[in-house]
Amino acid sequence: MSDCDRLKYDALTRQLERMRAMQYAYHRKFFTLLLVSSLGAAIALAVPTILSQVLACFGLVTTGVTAAFLLHFADFARTHARALEGRLNRLLEERVLIAADLEGDYFYPHGQPRPARFAVEWPSTFFSFYTLHFCGLWTLVILVAGFRLWNGTSPGLFAGLALLFALWTGANGIFLIQWFRGAALRRMEEQLRDAYGSGVAGNPNP
Repeated sequence: MSDCDRLKYDALTRQLERMRAMQYAYHRKFFTLLLVSSLGAAIALAVPTILSQVLACFGLVTTGVTAAFLLHFADFARTHARALEGRLNRLLEERVLIAADLEGDYFYPHGQPRPARFAVEWPSTFFSFYTLHFCGLWTLVILVAGFRLWNGTSPGLFAGLALLFALWTGANGIFLIQWFRGAALRRMEEQLRDAYGSGVAGNPNP
């Protein structure tokens, strides 16, 4: 390996460390959010006021959007790390770094549309099941809170809240489905291919 290649190796390795650290940090934020939101939902159900039920319904939608927001940062780091591993493997002329390939097999494939796909298909990975689990749990909490609001408010107020909730949920859902079709991620992958070459992480050959 030439001195120039050693400098490239050092720079790429440092960047890979940054991306992995970013990936793990946002996953920690993601799991913390799920814990906090679960506690908040439990408190809302245990203290059944009109305000707490409204906050539970609208808050869980916002929790889902926030969870997706955190995961889109993790996807950024994962995609960048995959490209860096591929570039390092080609520099080393050997299949040394395979974490990105293992992630694709063990968690979920690279570039797979989500989160909507995870919510409607029978889970093929534990990550898919975990997503389905929380979608089901949040839906159940919203239905319970909605039933309490239906019993505890006037028909006009309930209809207004239901319409507002449907608009709020629909607008957020449409955006998430559109975003996770992956157009932005594909643009990023194109930039990474331009910068690092076209080989994949587990293959040292372009």
